Amino acid sequence: MAIHHLFAACRLAARVGEIERANAKEPFGEFWEEIFQNSLGVATLTVACIECYANELFFEASALGQVLNPTAAATVADLVDNQSILRKYSVALAIRTGSELDFGISPVQGVDALIRLRNAVVHFRPEWFGEQDKHEKLSKVLQYKFKTSIFLPSEPVFPRAWASHDFCVWALRTAAILGSGAPRPGERRRSPLRFAPWRTRS
Repeated sequence: MAIHHLFAACRLAARVGEIERANAKEPFGEFWEEIFQNSLGVATLTVACIECYANELFFEASALGQVLNPTAAATVADLVDNQSILRKYSVALAIRTGSELDFGISPVQGVDALIRLRNAVVHFRPEWFGEQDKHEKLSKVLQYKFKTSIFLPSEPVFPRAWASHDFCVWALRTAAILGSGAPRPGERRRSPLRFAPWRTRS
């Protein structure tokens, strides 16, 4: 399922690019609503891909095979079921390699930022522009990770200016970092170790 979430996000991202190019010389207008709505889809689907693959890692001991016995693997899968997405990856990596996920490196911080954005749009809480708190904090987290909307040059990154084709490309690349081990349709499951190509802490 993870790869299908990613492919669906690719379709929406392509549409965002088409709309931006078609209206590049136009002022802010109704077309932007479609950009925003498709970008919302990219934000939610890319995180869905990341989360789905995290869950797949523990399905029938996929990430734990040949390391733990079936009973221990099932117990660990149950214990991590309610953990955060990145925590699930960290546990799988620790069990398979003996190393911890380095939460301080750029790729992992990018995934964390994408998850924060998804959470913010799914559980949106409005704030006045002159009294922003959580919105401002999220804007700072997302700042410089991608180019914001050319149609909203004066607005903070969140809650609207993040929606752009450059964001979509960044989100897809970010999801692919963790989801690179997900099998394509018709393929056999790849090694779970493919999900962790970054440096780790021993």
